[in-house]
Amino acid sequence: MDIKTFVNVVSALPKDISVLAKGPTGIGKSHIVHQIGKRLNMPVIDRRLAQMTEGDIIGLPELTDGVTRFAPCDWFVKACNEPVILFFDELNRATIEVQQCAFQIVLDRELNGHKLHPKTRVYAAVNEGSEYQVSEMDPALLRRFWVVDLDPSVGDWINWAKTSDDIPSSVIEFI
Repeated sequence: MDIKTFVNVVSALPKDISVLAKGPTGIGKSHIVHQIGKRLNMPVIDRRLAQMTEGDIIGLPELTDGVTRFAPCDWFVKACNEPVILFFDELNRATIEVQQCAFQIVLDRELNGHKLHPKTRVYAAVNEGSEYQVSEMDPALLRRFWVVDLDPSVGDWINWAKTSDDIPSSVIEFI
């Protein structure tokens, strides 16, 4: 799917459908999610799962009134208290344990009894191809997403380049 179509479709999807964008590195998957956030006027909580451990998602144990529970992370509390886009980037570079922590958030929109805000959206992105150091994703986790293979067009690139101050007009005209 090209970028323009992806942005339009994902912006119109029901809030409770989790979206997974697949594609090669460098096509702007992360940038596109932030673009959707601006379009929907929603902040994006961007978590690079390849840099996280299980505790970074499920929180750390704490003792309250003689009972142990997991204290949720600040970013997850924000996603529960207000509408945001919760973006799990590099999902297939994360350890298996971290990917497993994402299951309940992606499907049930909750974690350890803490429910996401009804308007919070869950998106993820993965790099695809044999040239990357990635883990094969569990089919059960994949089925929890609406999966899109991104295939940017020249028009997509030109539209993006026109909004960038870093791309000379001569390069845009050449492309």
